[in-house]
Amino acid sequence: MPEKRFSSEDIVNAAFQVIRKEGWDKCTARSIARELGSSTMPIYSALKSMKNIEDSIAKKASDVLLYYQTRKWSGLGFLDMGVGYVMFAQEERNLFRMMYFREPGTEDDDQRARKFRGYVFDALMERLEHEEIMEGLSTEQRREVLSKMWVFSHGLAVLINNAVIEPMNESEISQVLMDTGSLIITGERSRPAGEPSCPFFGKIKGHVTSPLQTGKERRSRE
Repeated sequence: MPEKRFSSEDIVNAAFQVIRKEGWDKCTARSIARELGSSTMPIYSALKSMKNIEDSIAKKASDVLLYYQTRKWSGLGFLDMGVGYVMFAQEERNLFRMMYFREPGTEDDDQRARKFRGYVFDALMERLEHEEIMEGLSTEQRREVLSKMWVFSHGLAVLINNAVIEPMNESEISQVLMDTGSLIITGERSRPAGEPSCPFFGKIKGHVTSPLQTGKERRSRE
């Protein structure tokens, strides 16, 4: 009986589910085949290399993150972005680790990181245009507020993801982020006219990163 053939989309979806449940380091041709209820031969034939589906996997993970960050957690869009980010780290533990726990990558990895960082960041910036709490701030100031809030949210997310602190509900996360966000916005509003803001966003390398690990964590997927 001939082996069943799978489309690239089938393989991407199966690989994504493996990563979601077990983590990136468990995503191999064998585990993808198991997820699809198949032998490895059709996977090898269709896939050739894990690098062929990395962009698709990173895009799917970015879309899940955006879903979390655009949900109505508190009713305040600006606050919901941060709450969603922390909840993503808490509820999608392996996706968060795939996206943010990495060593410096190759040039291709870094380009992919910047591509998907921009994809997420631009979508969130567009939503900030209609936020009353941001009224009167320039586009550059809004970028600074968003990137500084991301660093604080990321720190909280990492602590929860690594079980350094206990899980928090959306109300608890909202309170912590509201206190911090208010201070950051007040700081931007009080900045004297003409005084340059810290070019903070430009220092962030890869808001959303390639799932491919490097160095000792890189290994053959075959």
